[in-house]
Amino acid sequence: MATITPLKITEDGVTGALASCAGGGDEFTNSGVEFVRIYNGNASTRTVTVTAQTTNYYLPRYGKLTKSNTTKTVANGETILLGPFRPNTWNNANDKVQITYDAVTDLKIEVLYLEQK
Repeated sequence: MATITPLKITEDGVTGALASCAGGGDEFTNSGVEFVRIYNGNASTRTVTVTAQTTNYYLPRYGKLTKSNTTKTVANGETILLGPFRPNTWNNANDKVQITYDAVTDLKIEVLYLEQK
């Protein structure tokens, strides 16, 4: 799994850094303000999955709740944005969000965030 470094969006702007998606998936350190941008340059539709690390919750007001993985299809030429990701649901033991793909040919990714003041 490849680790992606999130890029900070500022008022001066940010130069995008789309990188090829890794065959074994990608991950990034998550503080809860990151967004993932994925672009599909392939003729085939791709499926992107963000893995929920904590899937079962109990809230007295609502009872048992289940959180599922987020799965999104990306058509040819399409760009999608995913996030933000609440750390208590999406972070693994290393504070990273994990993303996998059904195929990675011509699939590009970058992670962006806004600094919280």
